[in-house]
Amino acid sequence: MSALADLLEDFGTVVPSGAGPASGVDADEIARRELQSYEQGYRAGRDDAVRAQDEDSTRLAGDFAQNLKDLSFTYHEAYSHVLRAMTPLLRQIVETILPVALHDGLGAHVAAELEQVAARCGGLAAEVAVAPESLAAVAPFLARDFGFPVDLVPDASLREGQAELRLPDREQRIDLDGIAEGLRTAIAAFRPDMHEERAYG
Repeated sequence: MSALADLLEDFGTVVPSGAGPASGVDADEIARRELQSYEQGYRAGRDDAVRAQDEDSTRLAGDFAQNLKDLSFTYHEAYSHVLRAMTPLLRQIVETILPVALHDGLGAHVAAELEQVAARCGGLAAEVAVAPESLAAVAPFLARDFGFPVDLVPDASLREGQAELRLPDREQRIDLDGIAEGLRTAIAAFRPDMHEERAYG
């Protein structure tokens, strides 16, 4: 057994101070290197975390911008679809329903104007001129008493939907056809506006 002890190093022996390579200076150097390695590792980890956060923020911002773009495109597509569907309906209203409504409403409009005249200045005479084909539609509205005489006369220069209120001091034109024409023009300009909207969408 003593032969085995002779072959192996005895680590239990106390090495005198300054006898080996493990001096105090070497221990400080080791501690400094360990601290430096720790700081380098910490800095690298922190930089990786910041870079990953920046990449996530950039990706999220890009996704958000794409979602907004998709949403805007969907809105403009839906808006254009509604306009395309509404245009024939609006055109039909202007071309078929509106003329009838304006024709039927001409007499009421003339009567309303006469009532305003009566409220402002009574005791005068008035003449209402309409197209010959509008006489039958307007006459019932002028049968009431406005407080002054009102004569209904035909005027071939006027179209259906037009009337002239002729007073001693002035004349006033009522043009419901002009209103209808303005609506037709607006409907005609409706589709170019829609295409422009789609182009910018």
